[in-house]
Amino acid sequence: MIKSLPKIVSLWAQVVSERNPKKQTQLYSKNAVLLATFQTLFLGHDGVMEYMISFLNKEGIQCEIIDNYTHKDDSGKFQISTGLYEFYYIESGFKKTVKARYTFVIKNDLIISHHSSVQPN
Repeated sequence: MIKSLPKIVSLWAQVVSERNPKKQTQLYSKNAVLLATFQTLFLGHDGVMEYMISFLNKEGIQCEIIDNYTHKDDSGKFQISTGLYEFYYIESGFKKTVKARYTFVIKNDLIISHHSSVQPN
């Protein structure tokens, strides 16, 4: 296990601030599974796009990776990146911070599975 951040995860966090659902969705495989932070389960590009339209609509949204651990499966075909991130956005005129945890499963430099959930207090 290593602490280095896979390029696709770093890019995912950067693209959040662009608020571009199409660009965000392109980081996922066509058959990806997304268990989202603020909603439920989404499947494939259509599902990911549906979520991203809502998620990226938050005013001034940004994402910061706080901690990450990555490992490859024995075959070397998959990377599993697990860690903590924070989302920042404006809600009702006030800056809101949401601390969350994530797991990205990556194959061929695309996200095939993404689980995200708000950290419990």
